[in-house]
Amino acid sequence: MRRQKICSQKLTEKLNNLTAAEKERIDQVNELAHQLLKQYNLENIKFEFGYGRFDGIITGDRIRLHLFVALNSPIKVIRNIILHEVAHAIVGIIHKHREIWQNKALELGVTWERRYHK
Repeated sequence: MRRQKICSQKLTEKLNNLTAAEKERIDQVNELAHQLLKQYNLENIKFEFGYGRFDGIITGDRIRLHLFVALNSPIKVIRNIILHEVAHAIVGIIHKHREIWQNKALELGVTWERRYHK
């Protein structure tokens, strides 16, 4: 719980001190995420930025993208991460990275370098 609180404090601090260019980038990423959620009929899923040991993560009804990734990665990479999480949302996070998720992820155009178990 302590780590979660520290991450939340770091996120709030960073979000309160963004440069104009960073604010513009956050808006761009936020819009992309919402477009993808709408495209796949997942408007019930919330999108937010976060800090932690992840690039992107889905928990229940929300997808989080690490703030550092949002600010520093190419849009192509960010889109791939969001679509990775969208695939989890569509098939259910219970399937982790198994074959059902892999098939959906491929269908959405997700690419990855790891070898996921089927």
